[in-house]
Amino acid sequence: MADFIIKKFGELSPRLLYSILKLRQDVFIIEQNCIYDDIDGVDPNCDHLCLLENKELIGYARLVPADNLFTDPSIGRIIVPADKRGHGYGRMVIREALSILHSRGAKNIVIEAQNHLRNYYESEGFIAEGEIYDVDGIPHIKMWQKRSQSW
Repeated sequence: MADFIIKKFGELSPRLLYSILKLRQDVFIIEQNCIYDDIDGVDPNCDHLCLLENKELIGYARLVPADNLFTDPSIGRIIVPADKRGHGYGRMVIREALSILHSRGAKNIVIEAQNHLRNYYESEGFIAEGEIYDVDGIPHIKMWQKRSQSW
């Protein structure tokens, strides 16, 4: 059975922090063949949502407070390891992240989605805004979920 934990940066154990950074490296840098600044200075300001199964990290997202990356709170680094995809863990992470942010009073939540995942995020109530733009060689689109849309 999978369970969620949410931790502030300073509450992350060295082992869990290592697992988070390793997963982000494995997917966003190695799998996607994209050299980028994953350790971007934002993590210390965030809450880190981890989906664990038998102490193994099987899903993750960072919850970024308003006025860090965007005016509104955002969800970033949404990730599931390649061997765990197709089991609904990504949707579980997204829904839990949204639930947490909405319970904290967030009215609008933004994500910077890889454009090839646009339909996936739309199925979770996000709406695209603006034009597709490049982030480190990968097409992205800014997407919003407003509280009145699906909550």
